Amino acid sequence: MELIHKAYNRVDVIALSGRLAADTKAELEAKIDEIFDMGRHRIVLDLEKLEYISSPGLRVLIEARKRAREWKLSDLDRGDVRIVHLPQRIREVFDLTGFTPLFQIYDDLVDAVASY
Repeated sequence: MELIHKAYNRVDVIALSGRLAADTKAELEAKIDEIFDMGRHRIVLDLEKLEYISSPGLRVLIEARKRAREWKLSDLDRGDVRIVHLPQRIREVFDLTGFTPLFQIYDDLVDAVASY
C-alpha cells in the first residue's frame, strides 16, 4: 500500500493506493496517529486507487472515525473521517459490512474537504 498525505488549512487528506490489509495497515495507523498527535482531527480518505480492503483495514477506518469524533470544540465543530472517491469494489465491501451509513462519502475531493 502507498499513501500520500496532504495537510490543508483545517483538513488532512490521505490518498491510499494498493491493498489495505493486515500486513499494510500499520502504515495507515501510524499516519493517522501522527495527524491526531498534531491536534488535527478532520481527515478525508481518498480511496480512488485502493484496490482491496480487508477486515483489519476496515478496523483501521472505524477506529480512526471513533477517535476523530471524540474530539470536538462544539456540537457543530468536531472531528471526523470522511471518504472520497470510493471505488465500486470497495463500496460493495462497505455495503456488506454495514460501513456505508457510518461514513460521509463524497464523489468530489473539493466537496469532501469543504464539508468540514
